[in-house]
Amino acid sequence: MASTAEDHGHVQSAGRMQAYSDAIFSIVATVMILPVAHTEIPEDKNLREVIFYQLLPKIFIYILSFFVVAISWSAHVWLFQIVQHADDVTTLLNLLIMMIITFLPFTFTLMGTFPDFVLAIVLFCVCIIVLSLAQALVVLHVFRNPQIMEESIKNSENKTAVRNALLLRALMNAILCTFAAVFSPASFVVSYAFLVMILFSPNIAVQLSKLISKFSSGSVQMSQEVIQRGKSYEMEVNKERVECYSDGVFAIVATLIILDICEKDIPSRAELKYKYKNDLVAALDHDSSVFLAYFGTFATVGLLWYIHHSLYHHLKRTSRLMAMFNNFSLAMIGGMPLAFKLTSMYDDTDFYNNERVAIQLSCVIMFLASISQLAIFVTALFRPDQDLIDSAKVGGQSHYYLLVKLLVYPTVSMIIYVISLTSDVLSVEAFHVAQLGTPALFFILWLIVIKIQRNVQEVPNPEEQSFQESINNEEQRLLTVPVENMNC
Repeated sequence: MASTAEDHGHVQSAGRMQAYSDAIFSIVATVMILPVAHTEIPEDKNLREVIFYQLLPKIFIYILSFFVVAISWSAHVWLFQIVQHADDVTTLLNLLIMMIITFLPFTFTLMGTFPDFVLAIVLFCVCIIVLSLAQALVVLHVFRNPQIMEESIKNSENKTAVRNALLLRALMNAILCTFAAVFSPASFVVSYAFLVMILFSPNIAVQLSKLISKFSSGSVQMSQEVIQRGKSYEMEVNKERVECYSDGVFAIVATLIILDICEKDIPSRAELKYKYKNDLVAALDHDSSVFLAYFGTFATVGLLWYIHHSLYHHLKRTSRLMAMFNNFSLAMIGGMPLAFKLTSMYDDTDFYNNERVAIQLSCVIMFLASISQLAIFVTALFRPDQDLIDSAKVGGQSHYYLLVKLLVYPTVSMIIYVISLTSDVLSVEAFHVAQLGTPALFFILWLIVIKIQRNVQEVPNPEEQSFQESINNEEQRLLTVPVENMNC
């Protein structure tokens, strides 16, 4: 009997390693909101000015860092499609990649605090360069050990061209970060321009591969098919890994919210004794608005996950364009701890209408997170045969129900935002009612759908009804025939 790669003790399936990596990527992508959410903001300051002059640079760094991590995760998914089995070297190289990924929040926080310091920029660039080199080593190791390689790559006739294309894609971010580090002493603006180009590295790799093929006169073989796979918005991304990564982000965001309460809203023994006279009820009641904001924020995050789950249940596959919309939605959901902090911090305060501004910021985050989910569904509608199961296509049994669910949060957030422009009191009440009442709205929608489905089942198809009537008429005719005229 022929032995497989997994029969050897040092070679295992790559599935568990990929799941472990997805968990780390989702944690790193999410915890980078903490430096933004934990920014000290005095209650008597104008929140609108604080957002523009203090929070906005950190929010920009957070969004940039989230997408850099998302791009790194996408490259990890794309790269490890060539790995069918994981040996010890592959596992250790992947651990090196994960170590660099987990260090990125420190470098991003450093850049957010000191955006114009050379050391902050260079430290981040060094991390990305080491990360790219580790990915390149994975490519070289896999191609030197065919027993761990994916079967289609193993049987390919142009292995050299495939390897070169994978190496170029893995090293693309290292090339961009090298330029960013070199230019950082002269101009940090130019350095950030190179860092932003990381978001478009698949497209840049395509153009660079063409230049290499042209100037090398074919001596350097480069698989354009493999390069294009990293760029094309129609190419497929592993749906299971997208779901695993997304679930991790949702779960961690929901957990981060309660950590803030455990850290800041439980009084110390000394505070309880001298400030609240050992009255724990009074101490907890002092921060009652925090608990209301927590339950409302958790309900929002949970329902956005529910919509995401329903959406991906009806998708056959995930294209790169869908993955981009999904990453943007997850980045906005990652901002929910910041929205929670501001809405709980400015409850019942009159400073500069700060409470209204906090609600408006929360509405913007909810709208962008939910409208991106809707964009995924709209993208799938352009290629329904490839991307959607039959029930989710236009006219399908679940199409309109799924569409209504996707429209709930964009509509609700827009309504609250418009109300907040006119009234402080109404906006606060509407915001809390919307956060805590939306679950009831989804339950009502479910009851309506169940009722419609039962009514449809009770009303027979006209053809089926006429067929049933003909059968009943025939049975009635047989019953009226005299017994002596019936043949045994």
